[in-house]
Amino acid sequence: MNNKDILTISAKPDQIKINKNELAARLGTSREYESYAVDFCRERLLEVISYKCAYIKSDIDLSKQNISDFGFMTVSSQNLYRNLKGCDKAFIMAVTAGIGVDRLLAKLNITSQAEHFITNALASAAIESFCDYASDIIKNGADCAPRFSPGYGDVSIEVQKPLLNRLNASQTLGITLNGNFFMTPVKSITAIMGVKNEKDN
Repeated sequence: MNNKDILTISAKPDQIKINKNELAARLGTSREYESYAVDFCRERLLEVISYKCAYIKSDIDLSKQNISDFGFMTVSSQNLYRNLKGCDKAFIMAVTAGIGVDRLLAKLNITSQAEHFITNALASAAIESFCDYASDIIKNGADCAPRFSPGYGDVSIEVQKPLLNRLNASQTLGITLNGNFFMTPVKSITAIMGVKNEKDN
C-alpha cells in the first residue's frame, strides 16, 4: 500500500468554531440558546478533544453505470454515482475528534446523563464543524461535489473498511472498525468528495 500520498490536517480546539445551527439541532434548542451547563460542558470537551484529518486525492472511473471505481475500492451505488457525475478525481477523507472524547462520554454516561447528553451534542457538532474546516483546506478553491459518506443513501457502510485501510487510519488517526463497521473513536467521519472535471467547466 502506498502511504506517501496520505496527507494530514490537525487543528487546535480553539481553532474550530462549533456551528451553532448544528449544536441547536442536536440539543433541540434555538440557535441563540445559551446556558451555564452548555458552557461548562463545552470547556471540558475542549480539554480532551483532538482534531485530526487524513486524506488522499484519487482517480475515479465512472465508465460503468452506477459503479464508482477508485482503484483501491469499487462502490456500487446509484446515489454516489450521481453525486460524482462530472468529476474525474475525488478526495477521500476521514476526520476524528480523538479517543479522549469517547473516554469523557463514557464517564459522563455513568455520572450525569444530562451532561452526557449536552457533551455528546457538542462533540457531534464539533466534529461536523472540523470536517467543514478540513474540507475547505482540502478543496483549496477547487470546484467539488458535496461530501458523501458511507452509510448514507444506498452506499453500504461496509465501504468504511477499504476507505480507512487506504488512509492507514489506524496509524494516521487512531481510527478502528468493529464488526458492524462502526468507528472508534465514535466522533469520526469518513467522506468522499468529488472534484469536478475542469475541462467540463
